[in-house]
Amino acid sequence: MLVCFVYSNSLMGQGYQSLSLDDLSSFDATAKNWQLVGGVKADWQKEYDLKTEKGRGVLANSPTEKHRSNIQTKLQHGDIDLELEFMMAAHSNSGIYLQGKYEVQLLDSWGVKHPAFSDCGGVYERWDESREKGEKGYEGIAPLMNACRAPGLWQHLSISFQAARFDDYGNKIKNARLLKVMLNGVLIHDNIELTGPTRGGGKDEVRRGPILFQGDHGPVAFRNIRYRTFDNPPPVLKNLKYEHYVAINDGLSLEGLLLKQSGEVGRLTHEVTSETEKFTLRFKGILEIPQSGRYFFNLNSFGWSSLSIGKDTLFPRVAWDNETSIVLEKGEYPLELRYVKMGNWFVNGLGLFIAGPGVRKRALHMESSLPPSRRLTNPIYLDFENETVIMRSFIDFQGFTDTAIHRITHPISVGFPEKLAFSYNLKNGALFQAWRYAFLDATPMWDSRGDGSAKALGSTLRLEDIPAVAVLNNLQAAWPKNGAENTDFRPKGYRLDKERNPVFLYETAGLKIEDAVKPVEKGKKLNRTLSWDGNAKKGTYFLLGLGNEVEALSGNLYLIDQRYYIALPDKAGFKAEIRKHSNHQELLIPMHGIQQLSYQLIF
Repeated sequence: MLVCFVYSNSLMGQGYQSLSLDDLSSFDATAKNWQLVGGVKADWQKEYDLKTEKGRGVLANSPTEKHRSNIQTKLQHGDIDLELEFMMAAHSNSGIYLQGKYEVQLLDSWGVKHPAFSDCGGVYERWDESREKGEKGYEGIAPLMNACRAPGLWQHLSISFQAARFDDYGNKIKNARLLKVMLNGVLIHDNIELTGPTRGGGKDEVRRGPILFQGDHGPVAFRNIRYRTFDNPPPVLKNLKYEHYVAINDGLSLEGLLLKQSGEVGRLTHEVTSETEKFTLRFKGILEIPQSGRYFFNLNSFGWSSLSIGKDTLFPRVAWDNETSIVLEKGEYPLELRYVKMGNWFVNGLGLFIAGPGVRKRALHMESSLPPSRRLTNPIYLDFENETVIMRSFIDFQGFTDTAIHRITHPISVGFPEKLAFSYNLKNGALFQAWRYAFLDATPMWDSRGDGSAKALGSTLRLEDIPAVAVLNNLQAAWPKNGAENTDFRPKGYRLDKERNPVFLYETAGLKIEDAVKPVEKGKKLNRTLSWDGNAKKGTYFLLGLGNEVEALSGNLYLIDQRYYIALPDKAGFKAEIRKHSNHQELLIPMHGIQQLSYQLIF
């Protein structure tokens, strides 16, 4: 089964620089198809449509027959981490070339079930004209999954790239690699080797080259371009010695402990002992810092550990996975690390990572010293089935407007054969997230004793965990949050329709409501229909969506923060209203005078 992890930000993710989009001075001269604008819009139903607004901050490509050139940065890079947002017009095609040589494809691949190398996020194929017909293209690499959003929506891409290595005579001795590529929060490439330039990247490889944005195919826009390069020599841990003691408790003090053996070792590793319990290890060495700046340390220990650098104690007593940072001047510092483990019911594991100015995160330990995961069992993933799957669990969630993560205790996650899924809160009627292409990570719930929670896999659209229906005394009244202001909500469970899809039942605002959510158009859209018994009184509203900006497009189509669309039926029999409240906007449907409403969620 396909497995794709969602990675979170960490201290190791700091240190980015922004590529200025105030003017074009960051780029080499190019044709008029590239311009700086204040914003862009694309009609998701209209091929190659991309409209621009005056201003700065967005790099837009609008190719014509006369002007359809690429654009490249003046920045020349080797190893680099690159992050940006991009927007595709419908059916459009573009790409990003690292060092001007290796293309990560950008394409409107929305809805593609089985992506190829030529789809969004793929590594484009190499090309050799001397090969036989049908074999000229080779080594294209498809993304692990399709995480692409609908055209006209902003998407997020991050790339960690390691350049090819050359000897003093210019001979390549190591291939370039894509260490990690994430699209919309989903891992789509993991440590991919690039044996040479992709088609369009020429033949020769280089130590340094520009970031090139392809402009000869179709309309595309970029914003929030950030990068960090890795050109400095790494810190070195040298003169490393170890001491192995017989532990009597899980404290890190060495007082009263019996020294069993000692010696020298090349890198940090728990493998200086074969013991699996009742041992304490102390490592002492010299950490050489080649350049002054802030350094980030990530200490992993399957048991208790501590770490000090010079006179500073970075971790006094910690277990498992911990991060911190410290400013260090160029020079040498004594390093001491202690590791104690009393129980043999889990495996040994010890690792220390460091990152700093111009230095990518790197291990100061032997690879075999740190197992690939601190989980004691294999991950447990639930896939989509040939019929609708319904799963109960807790979900830890942070909505788009939330300031912190909170635990939802009564959610249901529903996965459809079309590889589309959503989560629904039974306590307030909120459809609070929707996603595609992979279903649920149940490991937190079922691994060992578990904590009862599960996580969405795939490209996830975060919505809001707030009541779906509310009675407002006036249009200046705030929409209720969860809690005392919505005490009339009464969940009544759910029933299955004839296709075995759940229909959620609840009572609120004097209404008995049925709420049905299911995919349409082969999973491209999620359709939601509410019907109710009783007459909604004036001031009763249904919340379609909210964001910083809610924009009415043509017909009955609405755009929320350029993150997703809401589409109402052509002949709906009801109208939506845009309300500005506090620092956001809300899209509401008045429920008075109607007995049913429906809409489609497009992302």
